[in-house]
Parts: sequence; C-alpha cells; structure tokens
Amino acid sequence: AMMAMRMMGYTDVTNLAGGLSAWKTAKLPVAGWVDWPATYGEFLTNLPADQGFYSTSAAKLNEALAAGPVFILDVREASEVEATGYIAGSINIPVREVLKNLDKIPAQDQKIVVTCASGHRGAIAMMALRLLGYTNAVNLGGGVNGWKKAELPLEAGVPAAAAATGATAALDVVRLTGLDAYLSALPEGFFTVKPADLNTELGSDKKPVVLDVRTADETTADGYIEGALLIPITELAARVAELPADKATPIVITCKSGHRGAMGMVYLQSLGYTNVRNLGGGMSAWIAAELPVVK
Repeated sequence: AMMAMRMMGYTDVTNLAGGLSAWKTAKLPVAGWVDWPATYGEFLTNLPADQGFYSTSAAKLNEALAAGPVFILDVREASEVEATGYIAGSINIPVREVLKNLDKIPAQDQKIVVTCASGHRGAIAMMALRLLGYTNAVNLGGGVNGWKKAELPLEAGVPAAAAATGATAALDVVRLTGLDAYLSALPEGFFTVKPADLNTELGSDKKPVVLDVRTADETTADGYIEGALLIPITELAARVAELPADKATPIVITCKSGHRGAMGMVYLQSLGYTNVRNLGGGMSAWIAAELPVVK
C-alpha cells in the first residue's frame, strides 16, 4: 500500500514496522480494543493487602450495617437466595446480569459490597465493577456462607426487586462490552471445584497443577497443598513464566477463601489457559474438610 501511494505522488508515506501487532505489543492505545492480560495483570499487581485485596469481612459489614444502610449486591441466582436467605438490605442481580443492570447500581464513588455464596462470583463481579470505575466496590470474603458461619442474621425469601438508582456512570464502552461478555458466558459451576473433588483429582493420572496465590506468611502459617506452585496474587503477572507452557494444562487456583483465586483465574483465562478453575471456599474449605496440607 505504501508503494502504491508513493506511485500516486504521495511523497511522505512510511510503513509501520510490525504493523498493528507491534503497536499492541508496545502497549500503545488502540481504539475499540482492550489488552485484557495487561489490564487484569495490572489490577492484580496493585491489589492492596491492607484493604483485604478489596474484600471485607462479615464482622466489618455487620458493623457498617449497624451504623447505617449499605448497598449490598447479591450476585447469586434467585433460587439460591430463596433457599438460604439474604443479608438485610441486599438487592439481587445474578452475576451474569450485573453489567446489564448498572442503572440499579449506585454512583461510581459510592460503597458497594458484593456477595455470593462463597466469595468466588462476588470477586469476579467486584473486579469487573472496579475496572469500570466503581472505585469503592468490595467483595464479602466468604460470602453468605461466611456470614452464616459468623452466626449473623439472614432474611427469609427474596429481596424486593432492584430499582433504578438514578445514578449515571461514565463508562468505557469497550471495557463494558468485554466484561459483560465474560460474565454473561459464565458456565454452570462458574469454574469452581469442591475440595473433595480436587483431592480425588490429585490422586488420579490427570492431576491438575495447584496454584496457591496467598502470601508467603499465609502459606507458612496454614500450610499448602502438596506440590502447589506458590505465587502471591500481586506477583502473578510478573511470574507468568513459571506457569505451565501448555495452556491446556488443568490448573486449580486457591487462596484463603476463593476471593483472590477467582481474580487470578480470570487473569489466567485471559492469557489463553483453557482449563482453569478456582477452589471453592479456598484453603479455608480445604482445611475444614480435614484434607492434607504441607507445613
């Protein structure tokens, strides 16, 4: 094309070496495109440990509720909510529908607590919201299961239908489209595996790689699954070379409760890993099931 234009008399025409691929590799801006591995990787690298990696505990949420209303977004399926109850004041929008219902979410600078059953779906939804500019979204660590374990009250039935909040949001439409496509396509089970099932798999000839994304202090104190690859979540993007080269390798990510593992799972999927799951309930569930750990 450059040669043709010069033959037409255009005297100042050059060719971009490497084309658009080289431009993207250099992380230069491209309209209508998101570099998801870089976007997720930067998010994970900057997760603040002193803020629970953008999570809150049942005790802290209960204290906040005692002080006044808190916007709680329950992303479980309606059938789950009806079966087990919900935290008072919650609205229910299943995770696959969250980004289609942003008109029912408060303004981007308002506090939002996302919850699900164990913290897995909540972490995925929270990360999506933060990547869209909802800077005060956090996930309830341990989810409703953790709330029940703390013997805190649940309302019976289902919450009232969510209403429009009137808030407006300045959104990156390209990001919104990509994130909504991911959430909408989440399969049954949401890419999780139960501790007992993982234990069975680890004894089979199709043994998955276990990736533990807790901190070194946590793995030292609580132990880890034998043979696990230990890479803290904030170091994962910088240490991808330590992951299996074959992106079809089965990988199970674990953390303490499932919160960090869910975010790490999304990142690995963006890198092209096709068989990644998160350990439901994390190492807390593994230890509670009295399954073996190395210390």
